[in-house]
Amino acid sequence: MTAIATPHGGLWVRSYGNPPAEVVGLHGFTLHGGMFAELAELTNATFAAPDLPGHGRSTIEPITMSTAVTAVASLLAASPEPPILMGYSQGGRVGLQTALAHPTLLRALVLVSASAGLPEPDRRVRRVADNALADRIESIGIERFINEWLANPMTSTRTVAAADRETDRARRLENSAAGLAAALRGIGQAAVTDSSAALASLPTPVVCVAGGRDEMYTAAAWRMARARSERPVIVARAGHNVILEAPEAVADVINGLLSL
Repeated sequence: MTAIATPHGGLWVRSYGNPPAEVVGLHGFTLHGGMFAELAELTNATFAAPDLPGHGRSTIEPITMSTAVTAVASLLAASPEPPILMGYSQGGRVGLQTALAHPTLLRALVLVSASAGLPEPDRRVRRVADNALADRIESIGIERFINEWLANPMTSTRTVAAADRETDRARRLENSAAGLAAALRGIGQAAVTDSSAALASLPTPVVCVAGGRDEMYTAAAWRMARARSERPVIVARAGHNVILEAPEAVADVINGLLSL
């Protein structure tokens, strides 16, 4: 791991393969950059995977969408050539906002189990829910919260092999309750408005990916793709944890973009 200096603190980055990275992977909520280790082995690419604010070893403060975008942009700007930017779930939210703010810093954008944001009044409702969940995380602690998170039907990992399930859980437990709560308040779903219109005019290639068993994010992938007059990649056998459940399908997307 290495630390990238940003205007708001250190961004810790995990590397898979020899630099410079061809793919920058942004993880989902409760995870860290280590979630891309297995995926990197299935691609022809080298990966850089930062711990997003509130997660892993990064020390970004305050935790907001603005500071998260600035941190990711600092990493992208350090690359001699624009890499592919891939974001999963929460990471997709940060990745999209980074791409909209700094389109020349990436060669393509891959959004996995992500959405373009929430319209009002849905955003206000979500903010109340996210703040309440953040309070609960701080109240019950990291282990109990992760157990509850993984018991949720959408975020459950029960369909994967036991060894992969344990590795995934161990990664989540490397986070802190305070960090996750701050990330939920600062870069949760209520952090941005619907960016569909801006996404439609983004000049870089965009691929939207979702698991076919994840109805909410399959619908979101279709909405984003249609805004660009394109089609999403729907992985029929996977749910929200599509990178964990069907890494080969996601690797195919990355390998396809590398050949462009």
